[in-house]
Amino acid sequence: MSDQLTTRLLVAAGFTLVGICCLAYTVWARRGRSERARAWMGSEFGERLRDERWAVLGAPMFGVMCLCSAAFVLPVVGIYLGLVTLPLAALSFVLFLWAMMYFIPLPDLFYPRWARPLRERNRRVEAAWKQEFRRRRGR
Repeated sequence: MSDQLTTRLLVAAGFTLVGICCLAYTVWARRGRSERARAWMGSEFGERLRDERWAVLGAPMFGVMCLCSAAFVLPVVGIYLGLVTLPLAALSFVLFLWAMMYFIPLPDLFYPRWARPLRERNRRVEAAWKQEFRRRRGR
């Protein structure tokens, strides 16, 4: 095998490994079967917005982009797979950017069922903290 072929195979393997790890994390976090798996939703002390958006939309889209990149880098068939995966990668990139823009809210549709009540609780707690802060500041 040539050096370029070996390099492309190793890069594709690396992209595949990162993509699979991101998707495995997403499945584990979305199932939320343990306390640690649910920690990304925050607690009564407030939400963890960055962790929340990463678990809900960022990690799966990053994983899909990595898998699309791995398909594109493959020798010989990579260019043909790239034609198929390019639209999927572009959509994943747009959704990934949406996940990183904290000022644009994510709809409840993206959250697992068990996380929706926790999200509402976090919103109420944050609103109460802000109201209390405004009340004390107004004195």
